[in-house]
Amino acid sequence: MIVALVEFLSIFLLGLASGVSFSHLLQGGPKKTLPAPQFLATQQILLRNYGPAIGGLEVAALLSTAAMAIVTRQEPVARVLATLASSCVLVMVLIWAVWINAINKKVNSWTSESIPLNWADLRDSWHYLHAIRLAFCVVGFSAVIAALLV
Repeated sequence: MIVALVEFLSIFLLGLASGVSFSHLLQGGPKKTLPAPQFLATQQILLRNYGPAIGGLEVAALLSTAAMAIVTRQEPVARVLATLASSCVLVMVLIWAVWINAINKKVNSWTSESIPLNWADLRDSWHYLHAIRLAFCVVGFSAVIAALLV
């Protein structure tokens, strides 16, 4: 019962995280067409609640996939796949903590009058880093699905 619960939580949480990561990928092209003030408003208003909500989601995904690696320790393939998934989520969290959060803090400190000249570089870096996170999320999600199939 506990194994099934942990597996369910892992696949559910990584499914949600994948959706959020994919949404960031989809935003990239349209945001490139926005002038600086509209981009700033979009980032500051629409993404205001992402940090706390997604941070909690990803920490829960990290804990559930780590728990999955523990509860499937008697099944070597499932354990390796769950460990891979947990490692992918950890890398996602680290990318956010080290690079994306720094960009978020900069963007959130701007006003429409204080947008720096290199704002587009920061926008593009933000989307590039989120694309990398999506790749890790897809690998982790796929690993959890594969672990359930073995």
